[in-house]
Amino acid sequence: LSSNAVSEITNGAGSAMPGGSGLWGYAFGDYAYMAHGDSAGRGSKQQYKGLGAAHQASNPNAFEIRRAYLGYTQKINDKFSAYALLAYEGDQDVSDNRTVYLKYMYFKWKNIFKGSDLKIGQQATNSFANAYNTEPLMGYRSIEKTIMDMHGVDGSSDMGITLEGKLWHSTPADSTILPTFIGYSAMIGDNSGNNPVAGFTGTATSLSGGNPSVALNPFNTTTDKDKKFRANVYVNTLNGALTVGAYTDYINYGNNLNVSATDGSSSHLSEAVQTLKFYAVYNSQWFGIGAEWFTQSMTNGELESYKATPKSNDTVTAMQTGVSIFAHGTIIQNRLNIFARFDMYTPDAVYSNTTGEAFKSQFSNIGGSTFKENFMTAGLDWSPTNDKKVHFMPNIWFYQINNAIGSDALKSDNYMLYRLTFLYAF
Repeated sequence: LSSNAVSEITNGAGSAMPGGSGLWGYAFGDYAYMAHGDSAGRGSKQQYKGLGAAHQASNPNAFEIRRAYLGYTQKINDKFSAYALLAYEGDQDVSDNRTVYLKYMYFKWKNIFKGSDLKIGQQATNSFANAYNTEPLMGYRSIEKTIMDMHGVDGSSDMGITLEGKLWHSTPADSTILPTFIGYSAMIGDNSGNNPVAGFTGTATSLSGGNPSVALNPFNTTTDKDKKFRANVYVNTLNGALTVGAYTDYINYGNNLNVSATDGSSSHLSEAVQTLKFYAVYNSQWFGIGAEWFTQSMTNGELESYKATPKSNDTVTAMQTGVSIFAHGTIIQNRLNIFARFDMYTPDAVYSNTTGEAFKSQFSNIGGSTFKENFMTAGLDWSPTNDKKVHFMPNIWFYQINNAIGSDALKSDNYMLYRLTFLYAF
């Protein structure tokens, strides 16, 4: 990541003052004009879902900030550093005013043993957001989330403990060449995202109307006991230009899934979620290209039911999968880039169109979807400042809903937006 088309122009993510301590931040947003919206308001978790649907006003448009960060980094000494970050990402208070929340709050123990650092607290997960992973390598978070983030495959932050560093590195004879190295990151987290775990923070003790059977913030049967294990391993080579990596995570909820049996009784089935991802990104001084593929499965996550023969009801393993391809190139060094990206996403890879058969998925963002989704974006990135902390990025944002099967047999449709995206950092 020394000098390439991404780091030279799109690194405007804010940083602490020299010396390792200080206040920093950045923000991005757009003027967005929706030329067309999906008439049925479909889509899994994409940001413009439902906008421009049949019951909405035609051609909505707005100036809006999509993200604003305000962070502070404190170097305590040569071994310890502390990090805090407040974030606005579309959140509102009870009066509909923009509001911020605590995104990160952690400390790092540098070189807890040779080549490895330890981080404890609320921090970035290693599914896509950490160093040498797809979000920093593709470099255009201001345009769109990565495919896993976009569809809620994993959260970008979690409360937990992380050990990360280098497993091995070469020693080139030429000191001007960066060493090839194998890096890793292993994390154990609550899988609660930015939400506190009720009971451990006192938030589960309030009762409604004095009724001890109704808690305002009930205990969570998953985050209170089940932990998510995440691991990322990658190789960085070719003088820092090529990164190839793999990621996996696993969480076992035990016999937590309650499914009604055909005789009216209840059956507690095991439920576990596992993710697998592979990625490769090449970033040179003048261009970059990369791809990532993921699949996520949930044991007993899909309920099949047959109206004609209800006794054949059963659960199967639910699955969602997707692939993302992205590229960028430099037109004017340190001033003007061009970028493009294309995603293919299947929210329900189990569903099949069978007469009399119905599916219900435990994946909250899938819901037995019959459609598949494609995403495309392309645009220019102009930075008028030498430090590249101000950007103007005219782009198109296109989301295709491909659908024509089963009881949800609606026409294929799309969202088409024209945007002028801006970013500034300090």
